[in-house]
Amino acid sequence: MNPCPAPRRPARNAVAGLLAAALSVMAAVGLAGCTVIPVPAASGAPATVSTPGTTPAGGSQPAVQSPAASNSPASPSSTAEPLADVSAAAALAEFVDFPDLSPLLVPRPDPEALDPLLDEALALHSGTMSAAVRDALTGELLYAEGPDQPVVPASAVKILTAVAALQALGPDHRYTTAAVIRPLQDESAAVVLDAGGDVLLGTGENAEDANGRAGLGTLAGQTAQALKDRGATGMVVIGVDDSGYEGPGESPDWSSDIVTSGNASTVQPIATYGGRAYPSRHTDRLHDPALYAAEVFRRELTARVEALGLDLTVETEVVRDALKGRGTVLAEVESAPLAEQMTYMLQTSDNQVAEATGRNLALAAGEPGSFAGASQAIEDTLAGLGVDTGGLDLVDASGLSGANRVSAAQLTDALQVASTHPDLQAAVTGLPAAGKEGTLSDRMVGTAAEDAVRAKTGTLSSVASLTGTVQTEDGRTLLFSFIANGQPGVLDDARFAVDRAAVVLAGCGCR
Repeated sequence: MNPCPAPRRPARNAVAGLLAAALSVMAAVGLAGCTVIPVPAASGAPATVSTPGTTPAGGSQPAVQSPAASNSPASPSSTAEPLADVSAAAALAEFVDFPDLSPLLVPRPDPEALDPLLDEALALHSGTMSAAVRDALTGELLYAEGPDQPVVPASAVKILTAVAALQALGPDHRYTTAAVIRPLQDESAAVVLDAGGDVLLGTGENAEDANGRAGLGTLAGQTAQALKDRGATGMVVIGVDDSGYEGPGESPDWSSDIVTSGNASTVQPIATYGGRAYPSRHTDRLHDPALYAAEVFRRELTARVEALGLDLTVETEVVRDALKGRGTVLAEVESAPLAEQMTYMLQTSDNQVAEATGRNLALAAGEPGSFAGASQAIEDTLAGLGVDTGGLDLVDASGLSGANRVSAAQLTDALQVASTHPDLQAAVTGLPAAGKEGTLSDRMVGTAAEDAVRAKTGTLSSVASLTGTVQTEDGRTLLFSFIANGQPGVLDDARFAVDRAAVVLAGCGCR
């Protein structure tokens, strides 16, 4: 361990403060590889975190309650001076329009102090634990337990899907769902709902939320007005073109209860509310999401045609497959930007959104819109971003399959890439906050990790994982991935362990 010089005491006036900050920044640049040794502080012991409850096979990470954990408080004098210098350095950076190097002044945990704490927190009664903790600023591995071993990550795969999609499509990309008119031989016309990859359509008007942003009611209203403007009369047949994807809509690598349990529907390029009839995580998935969307559109269009008093009759049956081909766009609606959809996917662990996103990025990358195409596109895109993909083997984009293989080091590497690329940051900022949001809303409540950890949960019948970011007690950002495999049917032990470890990191000075 290479000790750093003791930090200077903050200056007592603004000018002197800026000078002190400048010295601190220069010192940080020269001493980035050393270990800051503050005034000794009491070390925090791993907290006991209780997370009762279990999830069926293939579950989508339901929230699990964690009572408060106790941590030994750090001495106030242990961080006061470094943090004061950080504040001054940030002020100087803004004042002189210089890159803000203040993160370098925040001490990182010492691996020698961190190792025994995480070893204890991650101990399991059975199965295996893979773990990696990486410094977000330097990329250095601070803790490692089989970090390069490919294991089953469960829904942590969604982080990889988000990173790859944001890279391939861009954070501002929007999916377009269109109503296209096509003439038929008997002088009637077909209005075809043309799928564009959006599986978060709403059933009514356009909305503010990502889930339901593009409304089929709005699309129907615009379509009816366009038909009026064209002077259309007679019979209108409603169709749906959902031919953008290929291959099976349900993965042969999924367990047999994935679809019947409602964890996913048949993967299609159009759906309402992630394959549901209503905007709720707890309602059943639809058997045929594309057909349901077309039926909603038909019903809405019928009502709008009648309201406008048009001389049109809308057929009561939706036609499928036979109405493919070119036509004239009457109206269209756009999804929320991809960054917002990825935030929704990560917050709720939505498998339908993940699988559709995988296929959409596959098509953009020139791969088939299939399970295999999506997996290949994700792996290739990550490799292009500099992530070491050796041993990485994906078979889906959601993590529902137990055949996926990813290492803890690869997951933290992907997070680091995302955190340093502005276009990819939704893959990090979109993760739910512990004790506050999404699948972590009821976990680690009242502990040091609450609101300090943002992470993706992962749950399969024998897997429990937690992958994300944490801000330590000192303000240093770390990236972590804890993956328990080979667990018995009850996952409490593994969930306790990964939550305990996250709490340790959040409360850690560890120097």
